[in-house]
Amino acid sequence: MLMVIVSVALSAIIISRAKTNARVRVTREASPIANSQSGCPAIFPAGPVAVAPNQPGVPDQSTVGIINALCDVTLDFIGCGFLPTSVTLGCDANGDGVSDLSIPLKNITLINGLFFQATIPALAATPGTAFPLACCGGVTTITLTRTVGAGDDNVFGQFTETITCPIDLGIRAPVVISATPLEGDCAQGQNVLIPGSCFLLAGGKPNVTSVFAVDAANPNNVIQASPIAILSNNLVDAFFQLGTANAGKTFLIYATGPNGTSRNLTVLPTGAPTGCPLGNEQGVTIIFKCKANSPGGPGEGSSAPSAVVVSGCRVDRTDAGAFVFSVYGKGIRDGATMTVGGITPKKLKYKGADATDGTFTQILAKAKFCDSLPGVIVITNPDGTSSAPVVCGEGCVGQ
Repeated sequence: MLMVIVSVALSAIIISRAKTNARVRVTREASPIANSQSGCPAIFPAGPVAVAPNQPGVPDQSTVGIINALCDVTLDFIGCGFLPTSVTLGCDANGDGVSDLSIPLKNITLINGLFFQATIPALAATPGTAFPLACCGGVTTITLTRTVGAGDDNVFGQFTETITCPIDLGIRAPVVISATPLEGDCAQGQNVLIPGSCFLLAGGKPNVTSVFAVDAANPNNVIQASPIAILSNNLVDAFFQLGTANAGKTFLIYATGPNGTSRNLTVLPTGAPTGCPLGNEQGVTIIFKCKANSPGGPGEGSSAPSAVVVSGCRVDRTDAGAFVFSVYGKGIRDGATMTVGGITPKKLKYKGADATDGTFTQILAKAKFCDSLPGVIVITNPDGTSSAPVVCGEGCVGQ
Protein backbone atom coordinates (compact mmCIF):
# COMPACT_ATOMS: atom_id res chain seq x y z
CA MET A 1 0.00 0.00 0.00
CA LEU A 2 2.84 2.36 0.88
CA MET A 3 4.54 1.69 -2.50
CA VAL A 4 1.30 2.60 -4.33
CA ILE A 5 1.01 5.90 -2.43
CA VAL A 6 4.66 6.80 -3.18
CA SER A 7 4.23 5.94 -6.86
CA VAL A 8 1.10 8.07 -7.16
CA ALA A 9 2.80 10.98 -5.39
CA LEU A 10 5.85 10.79 -7.70
CA SER A 11 3.64 10.73 -10.79
CA ALA A 12 1.71 13.76 -9.51
CA ILE A 13 4.95 15.72 -9.04
CA ILE A 14 6.24 14.84 -12.52
CA ILE A 15 2.91 15.66 -14.20
CA SER A 16 2.79 18.98 -12.35
CA ARG A 17 6.32 19.87 -13.62
CA ALA A 18 5.32 18.86 -17.13
CA LYS A 19 2.23 21.10 -17.06
CA THR A 20 4.26 24.03 -15.79
CA ASN A 21 6.81 23.69 -18.58
CA ALA A 22 4.17 22.96 -21.21
CA ARG A 23 3.01 26.53 -20.76
CA VAL A 24 6.53 27.73 -21.58
CA ARG A 25 6.48 25.54 -24.72
CA VAL A 26 3.15 26.94 -25.91
CA THR A 27 4.41 30.48 -25.48
CA ARG A 28 7.55 29.79 -27.56
CA GLU A 29 5.45 28.32 -30.38
CA ALA A 30 4.39 31.89 -31.19
CA SER A 31 7.91 32.55 -32.50
CA PRO A 32 8.65 32.12 -36.25
CA ILE A 33 10.76 28.98 -35.82
CA ALA A 34 8.68 27.37 -33.09
CA ASN A 35 5.89 25.81 -35.18
CA SER A 36 6.80 22.32 -33.99
CA GLN A 37 4.66 19.21 -34.10
CA SER A 38 2.28 18.40 -31.28
CA GLY A 39 3.85 16.08 -28.75
CA CYS A 40 6.88 18.23 -27.90
CA PRO A 41 7.97 17.51 -24.34
CA ALA A 42 8.69 20.10 -21.67
CA ILE A 43 12.49 20.55 -21.57
CA PHE A 44 14.61 21.98 -18.77
CA PRO A 45 17.89 21.25 -16.95
CA ALA A 46 17.95 18.24 -14.65
CA GLY A 47 19.40 20.38 -11.86
CA PRO A 48 20.93 23.80 -11.10
CA VAL A 49 23.25 25.05 -13.86
CA ALA A 50 26.62 26.59 -12.93
CA VAL A 51 27.83 29.60 -14.94
CA ALA A 52 30.85 31.88 -14.57
CA PRO A 53 30.71 34.94 -12.27
CA ASN A 54 28.90 37.95 -13.72
CA GLN A 55 26.94 35.82 -16.22
CA PRO A 56 23.13 35.55 -16.03
CA GLY A 57 21.91 32.62 -13.97
CA VAL A 58 19.65 29.96 -15.46
CA PRO A 59 16.10 30.24 -14.04
CA ASP A 60 14.46 27.19 -12.51
CA GLN A 61 12.72 24.96 -15.08
CA SER A 62 14.11 27.02 -17.99
CA THR A 63 16.80 26.45 -20.62
CA VAL A 64 17.42 30.18 -21.08
CA GLY A 65 21.09 30.74 -20.25
CA ILE A 66 22.41 27.18 -20.60
CA ILE A 67 24.57 28.47 -23.50
CA ASN A 68 26.92 29.74 -20.72
CA ALA A 69 26.84 26.52 -18.69
CA LEU A 70 30.10 25.05 -17.39
CA CYS A 71 30.87 21.68 -19.04
CA ASP A 72 28.13 19.05 -19.54
CA VAL A 73 24.43 19.94 -19.32
CA THR A 74 21.88 17.22 -18.56
CA LEU A 75 18.28 17.94 -19.64
CA ASP A 76 14.95 16.52 -18.50
CA PHE A 77 12.39 15.73 -21.21
CA ILE A 78 8.89 15.35 -19.75
CA GLY A 79 5.82 14.25 -21.68
CA CYS A 80 7.39 12.86 -24.87
CA GLY A 81 5.34 10.19 -26.63
CA PHE A 82 8.35 7.92 -27.17
CA LEU A 83 11.90 7.26 -25.98
CA PRO A 84 14.22 8.56 -28.74
CA THR A 85 17.27 6.68 -29.94
CA SER A 86 18.99 9.99 -30.79
CA VAL A 87 18.66 13.63 -29.74
CA THR A 88 20.40 16.49 -31.60
CA LEU A 89 20.52 20.17 -30.74
CA GLY A 90 20.77 22.80 -33.47
CA CYS A 91 22.66 26.07 -33.30
CA ASP A 92 22.75 29.18 -35.49
CA ALA A 93 26.44 29.97 -36.07
CA ASN A 94 26.11 32.87 -38.52
CA GLY A 95 23.15 34.84 -37.15
CA ASP A 96 20.74 34.21 -40.02
CA GLY A 97 18.12 32.57 -37.81
CA VAL A 98 18.69 29.09 -39.28
CA SER A 99 20.36 26.26 -37.36
CA ASP A 100 23.54 25.24 -39.17
CA LEU A 101 25.40 23.34 -36.43
CA SER A 102 24.23 20.02 -34.99
CA ILE A 103 25.20 18.89 -31.49
CA PRO A 104 24.44 15.25 -30.64
CA LEU A 105 23.36 14.53 -27.06
CA LYS A 106 24.63 11.48 -25.14
CA ASN A 107 23.45 9.21 -22.32
CA ILE A 108 19.77 9.06 -23.33
CA THR A 109 18.26 7.46 -20.22
CA LEU A 110 14.66 6.45 -19.53
CA ILE A 111 13.69 7.48 -15.98
CA ASN A 112 10.09 6.22 -16.16
CA GLY A 113 7.20 6.22 -18.59
CA LEU A 114 6.76 9.97 -18.27
CA PHE A 115 10.21 11.33 -18.84
CA PHE A 116 13.81 10.67 -19.91
CA GLN A 117 17.14 12.51 -19.65
CA ALA A 118 19.93 13.27 -22.15
CA THR A 119 23.23 15.15 -21.80
CA ILE A 120 24.79 17.85 -23.98
CA PRO A 121 28.46 16.78 -23.66
CA ALA A 122 31.45 19.08 -23.22
CA LEU A 123 33.54 19.29 -26.39
CA ALA A 124 37.08 17.93 -26.74
CA ALA A 125 38.44 21.22 -28.16
CA THR A 126 36.58 23.32 -25.56
CA PRO A 127 36.28 21.11 -22.46
CA GLY A 128 34.67 23.87 -20.42
CA THR A 129 31.53 24.09 -22.58
CA ALA A 130 29.12 21.86 -24.48
CA PHE A 131 28.58 24.48 -27.19
CA PRO A 132 30.94 25.31 -30.10
CA LEU A 133 32.43 28.79 -29.74
CA ALA A 134 30.69 29.85 -32.96
CA CYS A 135 27.32 29.17 -31.30
CA CYS A 136 26.09 32.38 -29.67
CA GLY A 137 22.72 31.05 -28.49
CA GLY A 138 19.17 32.24 -28.99
CA VAL A 139 16.08 30.27 -29.98
CA THR A 140 16.92 27.12 -31.91
CA THR A 141 15.58 23.57 -32.35
CA ILE A 142 16.10 20.19 -30.75
CA THR A 143 15.26 17.03 -32.68
CA LEU A 144 14.16 13.75 -31.10
CA THR A 145 14.37 10.67 -33.29
CA ARG A 146 13.35 7.05 -32.72
CA THR A 147 14.29 4.33 -35.19
CA VAL A 148 12.57 0.98 -34.78
CA GLY A 149 14.04 -1.96 -36.65
CA ALA A 150 12.11 -4.80 -38.26
CA GLY A 151 11.55 -7.85 -36.07
CA ASP A 152 9.10 -10.41 -34.74
CA ASP A 153 7.40 -7.75 -32.62
CA ASN A 154 7.17 -5.20 -35.47
CA VAL A 155 5.04 -6.42 -38.38
CA PHE A 156 5.28 -3.04 -40.17
CA GLY A 157 9.01 -3.18 -40.86
CA GLN A 158 11.63 -0.57 -39.92
CA PHE A 159 10.33 2.95 -39.32
CA THR A 160 11.54 6.27 -37.87
CA GLU A 161 9.70 8.85 -35.77
CA THR A 162 10.98 12.42 -35.50
CA ILE A 163 9.86 15.42 -33.47
CA THR A 164 11.53 18.83 -33.84
CA CYS A 165 10.88 21.22 -30.97
CA PRO A 166 11.88 24.80 -30.09
CA ILE A 167 14.41 25.49 -27.34
CA ASP A 168 15.77 28.83 -26.10
CA LEU A 169 19.44 28.65 -25.10
CA GLY A 170 19.70 32.31 -24.09
CA ILE A 171 22.32 34.69 -25.51
CA ARG A 172 25.97 33.89 -24.86
CA ALA A 173 28.28 36.19 -22.93
CA PRO A 174 31.38 37.29 -24.88
CA VAL A 175 33.98 34.52 -25.29
CA VAL A 176 37.66 35.56 -25.09
CA ILE A 177 40.23 33.03 -26.32
CA SER A 178 43.50 35.00 -26.00
CA ALA A 179 45.12 38.43 -25.64
CA THR A 180 47.95 39.63 -27.88
CA PRO A 181 50.62 40.57 -26.94
CA LEU A 182 50.88 38.53 -23.75
CA GLU A 183 53.41 40.93 -22.22
CA GLY A 184 54.35 44.59 -22.54
CA ASP A 185 56.02 47.60 -20.98
CA CYS A 186 53.23 49.14 -18.91
CA ALA A 187 55.05 52.47 -18.70
CA GLN A 188 53.61 52.89 -22.19
CA GLY A 189 50.06 52.47 -23.46
CA GLN A 190 49.40 48.92 -24.64
CA ASN A 191 47.23 48.09 -27.64
CA VAL A 192 45.85 44.59 -26.98
CA LEU A 193 44.08 42.54 -29.65
CA ILE A 194 41.49 40.15 -28.22
CA PRO A 195 40.19 37.35 -30.45
CA GLY A 196 37.12 35.37 -29.43
CA SER A 197 33.47 34.98 -30.41
CA CYS A 198 30.01 36.43 -29.83
CA PHE A 199 31.28 40.03 -29.76
CA LEU A 200 28.30 41.20 -31.85
CA LEU A 201 24.57 40.52 -31.54
CA ALA A 202 22.03 40.05 -34.32
CA GLY A 203 21.78 43.22 -36.38
CA GLY A 204 25.34 44.24 -35.51
CA LYS A 205 24.62 45.51 -32.00
CA PRO A 206 27.60 45.21 -29.63
CA ASN A 207 27.79 42.33 -27.18
CA VAL A 208 30.98 43.91 -25.77
CA THR A 209 30.69 47.35 -24.18
CA SER A 210 33.92 47.35 -22.16
CA VAL A 211 37.19 45.47 -21.70
CA PHE A 212 39.02 45.51 -18.38
CA ALA A 213 42.07 44.07 -16.63
CA VAL A 214 42.02 42.72 -13.05
CA ASP A 215 45.24 42.38 -11.04
CA ALA A 216 45.61 38.63 -10.42
CA ALA A 217 47.03 39.32 -6.94
CA ASN A 218 44.63 42.13 -5.99
CA PRO A 219 41.08 41.99 -7.42
CA ASN A 220 40.47 45.57 -6.26
CA ASN A 221 43.04 46.78 -8.80
CA VAL A 222 40.87 47.03 -11.93
CA ILE A 223 41.85 49.01 -15.03
CA GLN A 224 39.44 49.75 -17.84
CA ALA A 225 40.60 49.81 -21.45
CA SER A 226 39.81 52.98 -23.38
CA PRO A 227 39.07 53.20 -26.19
CA ILE A 228 37.89 49.81 -27.40
CA ALA A 229 36.86 48.89 -30.95
CA ILE A 230 34.87 45.84 -32.04
CA LEU A 231 36.58 44.96 -35.30
CA SER A 232 34.38 41.91 -36.01
CA ASN A 233 32.31 39.29 -34.25
CA ASN A 234 35.63 37.59 -33.46
CA LEU A 235 38.05 40.44 -32.72
CA VAL A 236 38.20 43.39 -30.31
CA ASP A 237 40.96 46.01 -30.10
CA ALA A 238 41.49 47.43 -26.58
CA PHE A 239 43.92 50.16 -25.45
CA PHE A 240 45.22 49.98 -21.86
CA GLN A 241 47.09 52.58 -19.82
CA LEU A 242 48.34 50.33 -17.02
CA GLY A 243 51.10 52.60 -15.75
CA THR A 244 54.54 52.11 -14.18
CA ALA A 245 53.00 51.29 -10.78
CA ASN A 246 51.91 47.94 -12.20
CA ALA A 247 55.32 46.86 -13.48
CA GLY A 248 55.87 43.14 -12.88
CA LYS A 249 52.16 42.41 -12.27
CA THR A 250 49.92 39.95 -14.09
CA PHE A 251 46.41 40.93 -15.10
CA LEU A 252 43.37 38.83 -15.99
CA ILE A 253 41.59 40.15 -19.10
CA TYR A 254 37.78 40.28 -19.41
CA ALA A 255 35.23 41.55 -21.94
CA THR A 256 31.75 42.41 -20.77
CA GLY A 257 28.44 43.51 -22.29
CA PRO A 258 24.65 43.26 -22.01
CA ASN A 259 24.72 39.46 -21.72
CA GLY A 260 27.43 39.10 -19.12
CA THR A 261 31.20 38.95 -18.70
CA SER A 262 33.60 36.60 -20.46
CA ARG A 263 34.69 33.48 -18.58
CA ASN A 264 38.17 33.56 -17.02
CA LEU A 265 37.90 31.38 -13.93
CA THR A 266 40.51 31.29 -11.18
CA VAL A 267 38.29 29.09 -8.97
CA LEU A 268 35.27 26.98 -9.87
CA PRO A 269 31.90 28.46 -8.84
CA THR A 270 29.50 26.58 -6.56
CA GLY A 271 27.79 23.72 -8.36
CA ALA A 272 30.35 23.43 -11.17
CA PRO A 273 30.78 19.86 -12.47
CA THR A 274 33.77 18.01 -11.03
CA GLY A 275 36.80 18.28 -13.30
CA CYS A 276 35.57 21.35 -15.20
CA PRO A 277 38.65 23.42 -16.21
CA LEU A 278 39.60 26.86 -14.95
CA GLY A 279 40.23 29.77 -17.33
CA ASN A 280 38.00 30.22 -20.37
CA GLU A 281 35.88 27.70 -22.29
CA GLN A 282 39.06 26.11 -23.64
CA GLY A 283 40.65 25.85 -20.21
CA VAL A 284 43.05 28.74 -20.95
CA THR A 285 43.60 31.63 -18.51
CA ILE A 286 43.57 34.96 -20.39
CA ILE A 287 46.31 37.22 -19.04
CA PHE A 288 48.48 40.21 -19.83
CA LYS A 289 51.83 40.66 -18.03
CA CYS A 290 53.49 43.96 -17.30
CA LYS A 291 57.25 43.68 -17.69
CA ALA A 292 59.29 44.28 -14.55
CA ASN A 293 61.32 47.46 -14.39
CA SER A 294 64.99 46.94 -15.23
CA PRO A 295 67.76 48.67 -13.20
CA GLY A 296 68.07 51.26 -15.95
CA GLY A 297 64.49 52.42 -15.48
CA PRO A 298 61.00 51.56 -16.66
CA GLY A 299 61.00 49.68 -19.90
CA GLU A 300 64.76 49.63 -20.35
CA GLY A 301 66.59 46.39 -20.98
CA SER A 302 63.37 44.52 -21.81
CA SER A 303 63.33 42.04 -24.62
CA ALA A 304 61.81 42.97 -27.94
CA PRO A 305 58.31 41.67 -28.65
CA SER A 306 57.82 38.79 -31.09
CA ALA A 307 58.25 39.92 -34.70
CA VAL A 308 55.03 38.20 -35.75
CA VAL A 309 51.74 38.24 -33.86
CA VAL A 310 48.42 36.43 -34.53
CA SER A 311 45.43 38.53 -33.48
CA GLY A 312 42.34 36.93 -35.01
CA CYS A 313 40.78 34.56 -37.53
CA ARG A 314 37.67 34.17 -39.68
CA VAL A 315 36.18 31.60 -42.07
CA ASP A 316 34.18 32.83 -45.07
CA ARG A 317 32.54 31.14 -48.02
CA THR A 318 32.75 32.31 -51.63
CA ASP A 319 29.76 32.52 -53.98
CA ALA A 320 31.01 29.28 -55.53
CA GLY A 321 30.81 27.56 -52.14
CA ALA A 322 34.55 27.30 -51.38
CA PHE A 323 35.81 28.07 -47.87
CA VAL A 324 38.53 30.70 -47.33
CA PHE A 325 40.36 31.24 -44.06
CA SER A 326 41.63 34.69 -43.00
CA VAL A 327 44.20 35.04 -40.23
CA TYR A 328 44.98 38.54 -38.96
CA GLY A 329 48.08 39.79 -37.21
CA LYS A 330 51.17 41.98 -37.35
CA GLY A 331 54.72 41.57 -38.63
CA ILE A 332 53.83 38.89 -41.20
CA ARG A 333 56.52 38.78 -43.88
CA ASP A 334 56.38 37.64 -47.49
CA GLY A 335 57.07 33.92 -47.61
CA ALA A 336 55.81 33.24 -44.07
CA THR A 337 54.35 29.79 -43.42
CA MET A 338 51.32 28.97 -41.31
CA THR A 339 50.01 25.87 -39.59
CA VAL A 340 46.45 25.27 -38.39
CA GLY A 341 46.27 22.47 -35.87
CA GLY A 342 49.72 21.40 -37.03
CA ILE A 343 48.65 21.21 -40.70
CA THR A 344 49.81 23.63 -43.41
CA PRO A 345 46.99 24.90 -45.67
CA LYS A 346 47.42 24.22 -49.39
CA LYS A 347 47.67 27.84 -50.59
CA LEU A 348 48.56 31.09 -48.77
CA LYS A 349 48.16 34.67 -49.92
CA TYR A 350 49.47 37.76 -48.07
CA LYS A 351 47.32 40.88 -47.79
CA GLY A 352 47.24 44.25 -46.01
CA ALA A 353 50.76 45.46 -46.81
CA ASP A 354 52.30 47.91 -44.34
CA ALA A 355 54.25 50.49 -46.35
CA THR A 356 56.46 51.38 -43.37
CA ASP A 357 58.20 48.01 -42.97
CA GLY A 358 56.97 45.79 -45.81
CA THR A 359 55.10 43.38 -43.54
CA PHE A 360 51.50 42.20 -43.91
CA THR A 361 48.48 42.12 -41.59
CA GLN A 362 46.58 39.19 -43.10
CA ILE A 363 47.13 35.72 -44.50
CA LEU A 364 44.40 34.27 -46.72
CA ALA A 365 44.39 30.47 -46.86
CA LYS A 366 42.58 28.24 -49.32
CA ALA A 367 42.01 24.48 -48.97
CA LYS A 368 43.30 21.95 -46.44
CA PHE A 369 42.34 23.77 -43.24
CA CYS A 370 38.70 22.90 -42.45
CA ASP A 371 39.51 19.60 -40.76
CA SER A 372 41.94 21.40 -38.42
CA LEU A 373 39.39 23.93 -37.13
CA PRO A 374 38.90 24.81 -34.36
CA GLY A 375 42.65 24.63 -33.89
CA VAL A 376 45.91 26.32 -32.93
CA ILE A 377 47.42 28.83 -35.39
CA VAL A 378 51.17 29.44 -35.64
CA ILE A 379 52.78 31.76 -38.23
CA THR A 380 56.52 31.45 -38.92
CA ASN A 381 58.44 34.13 -40.82
CA PRO A 382 61.28 33.23 -43.26
CA ASP A 383 63.85 34.22 -40.61
CA GLY A 384 62.54 31.47 -38.34
CA THR A 385 60.71 33.67 -35.82
CA SER A 386 57.28 32.31 -34.93
CA SER A 387 54.16 33.76 -33.39
CA ALA A 388 52.81 32.59 -30.06
CA PRO A 389 50.23 29.81 -30.60
CA VAL A 390 46.69 31.19 -30.75
CA VAL A 391 43.55 29.04 -30.73
CA CYS A 392 41.03 29.84 -33.48
CA GLY A 393 37.48 28.86 -32.55
CA GLU A 394 36.10 29.20 -36.07
CA GLY A 395 34.86 26.26 -38.16
CA CYS A 396 33.74 25.42 -41.69
CA VAL A 397 29.98 25.36 -41.15
CA GLY A 398 28.05 23.16 -43.55
CA GLN A 399 31.01 21.43 -45.17
